[in-house]
Amino acid sequence: MIKSCREWSAVACAVGVALLAVLGALQSAARADEPALKPGLPWVQFHSADFTRPAEAGVDRQVNLDTGGQINDFSRFWQGRIKAPTSGAITFSAEADDGLELWIDDRPVIVGWGPGHAREGNLDVQAGQLLPIELRFFQSGGTAHLRLHWRWEGKQRELVPASAFWHRSSDLKRVQEMMQGKAKVTYRTQVRSSIYGSPSKPKPASATPIRLQPGPHLFIDDHLIETCTGVTRRVNRPRRRLRGPIVTGKKGKGDACFQPYLEVIRDAKTGRFRIWYGVPESASQSHVATMASDDGIHWVRPHRVLADPSHIQFGVSVIDEGAGFGDLSKRFKLGYYAEGGLRVAASPDGLAWKPIVSRTVLAHRHDINNIYRDRVRNRYMAMVSTYRTGDRWSGHRRISMLSFSKDLVQWRRPWLVITPDDRLDEGETQFYGMSGFLNRGGLLIGMVKVLRDDLPADAGALPQGIGYTTLAWSRDGEHWARDREVFFDRHPKAGAWDHAMAWIDCQLPVGDEVYLYYGGYARGHKVNRFEERQIGLVRMKRDRYVARRAGETAGTLRTPLVILSGKGMTLNADAHAGEIRVQVVDKGGKPIDGFGYADCRPIQVDSLSAPVQWRGRFDALKGKPVRLEFSLRSASLFALDVR
Repeated sequence: MIKSCREWSAVACAVGVALLAVLGALQSAARADEPALKPGLPWVQFHSADFTRPAEAGVDRQVNLDTGGQINDFSRFWQGRIKAPTSGAITFSAEADDGLELWIDDRPVIVGWGPGHAREGNLDVQAGQLLPIELRFFQSGGTAHLRLHWRWEGKQRELVPASAFWHRSSDLKRVQEMMQGKAKVTYRTQVRSSIYGSPSKPKPASATPIRLQPGPHLFIDDHLIETCTGVTRRVNRPRRRLRGPIVTGKKGKGDACFQPYLEVIRDAKTGRFRIWYGVPESASQSHVATMASDDGIHWVRPHRVLADPSHIQFGVSVIDEGAGFGDLSKRFKLGYYAEGGLRVAASPDGLAWKPIVSRTVLAHRHDINNIYRDRVRNRYMAMVSTYRTGDRWSGHRRISMLSFSKDLVQWRRPWLVITPDDRLDEGETQFYGMSGFLNRGGLLIGMVKVLRDDLPADAGALPQGIGYTTLAWSRDGEHWARDREVFFDRHPKAGAWDHAMAWIDCQLPVGDEVYLYYGGYARGHKVNRFEERQIGLVRMKRDRYVARRAGETAGTLRTPLVILSGKGMTLNADAHAGEIRVQVVDKGGKPIDGFGYADCRPIQVDSLSAPVQWRGRFDALKGKPVRLEFSLRSASLFALDVR
């Protein structure tokens, strides 16, 4: 019996040559009559779980794979045709360990890219149709099996029979090219990314009112804007107040900061701040260091370097589950990059870490990742970076992908959320990652690290790379929109410690402000990484990412139909040099008695929570579909808050 992957590999290499010859002969025979069909599904198997290092190939009569415990960490790809046995809906189901993806007729039927994920899907067909089929499968430890079944009305579940699977010479050719390393398995990656302001078809107005639950509602995008006149959108850039970095990169008396990845958490009970960041072992290995602070600015030194839970290449992403977490031995969670993907560890105190599992939990092809606890949706997020090509950008670029998990171990197949578009983005725009997530009223806000390796920090200098931060947001946690406008830029002064790069990596609410911690580089992306990568801090007022601004000539903004809850409403606005009034209109656009502009006390202050006061009682609006209309003069509106 073959007992190890290495032994299996040697055997596979020996039979691989013979199988290639068989495939070549089959292909040549089929080429003489291209439409001619042969039974079975061609396949190629790989010496890895990510479809690299081809090992052997063949043709299967059925999808009924079971290796027992003989082989670890491999993947297999099938391609061919499947013949529909009936008309109507067919339910396909799979028994699989670990993950699979089934596409038929260019449609995803089962996307179950991990243990415990989807294993069933439906497809409408016509009897006799011969449909293209692609099946991807990976195994990352333990037993390995994949069996594909189907059923339909009046038919019990059965293993898809051999009579259903066919292939053409083109299917054999592709498998042969994969075996020879001339072709790769391409992923059917889902795309859930968009760019704010990009040309698109206008969406028809929805007749379903938006329920404004208690909490803040930001005007960062157009979700709450049906029409506006004389009102412009302005990104509110945070301003530097501190002269230098708060964590330095210099060795000796410095803090040995190595990367622009960090986490700052404030203890809810004591109010003290703690920072975790990377310090170098070598150019490709780091450790986690930590310090404490009373104000989040000045840190108690020297820093403490923590023992590694396992080998750490890059990244420091920490979650504090809180003092009420069920298992306090795992109150803190750590995410980092090593061995080809995301690894996770846990700790009772954020100091002594142990791996949650002793393996990579989410593979990806670039050394940037982070984790986040989305408490609104009760799940963990992983943002992972990869190099890849795409339909909308030239060459291989760094882009960001997202996945979810309930336990930090089993993850969904990642999908694209931050991608470039050559029609809109200049030069070689890339995205080094997205992090610094913050939930505000269900709106999830992230910070995007934009990289331009094709540009110099100073005119006439070598193009050693610059970077800046832009905003991105999501209303469901899955689909993301990014802003092309700069939110936080590199320092304009040559010689400044953050002149080349300014990448926000952490957002932390502190009172009426948000502390934005960022990594800064002095001269370029890869210049003197052991000394010139440092950490800074800028602050901004809460929720003031984007303003809707009107000048001396009054402008108006109207929302779609909304349903209000709560006991009242406040505005996050700056109207100290002008005023804002709000009126409420019914479905037909008629002002509701007691809630017109004349009934509203003008807001003429700069406030995070200026109360909106009408002659009418707010209770009279509850449960009614209405529109809110804002009149602004020399004022900026950032958000409304239902209380």
